[in-house]
Amino acid sequence: MSETTLQEFVERKDYSRIHSSIEIPDLIEIQKRSYEEFLQREVEPERRKDHGLQAALASVFPIPDYNNTAVLEFTSYTLGTPKYDERECLEQGMTYAVPLKLRVRLVVFDKEDKG
Repeated sequence: MSETTLQEFVERKDYSRIHSSIEIPDLIEIQKRSYEEFLQREVEPERRKDHGLQAALASVFPIPDYNNTAVLEFTSYTLGTPKYDERECLEQGMTYAVPLKLRVRLVVFDKEDKG
């Protein structure tokens, strides 16, 4: 005895022909701008806003010592110049690293021994 089966087909929707009504932003430019805002490279140390790398460093400092006789305070940071240019880094498989220099102040408290 033969049996007949009825197959149901799922209707597929094709969205490949829909035209976008919004402009796609330049995602690389957004990342570059965000990174520059994080570093604040072009801003003088005294005029930097409290966000990005400035906020991260300010949140870690001041660092007191174990005996509370000294404290290390953060004052500013500077970014150096790259050792190699972009082309040399690509050819040699290196990173685009630059030195990060911190200016800190060591404050030593003058505590007299009571003994």
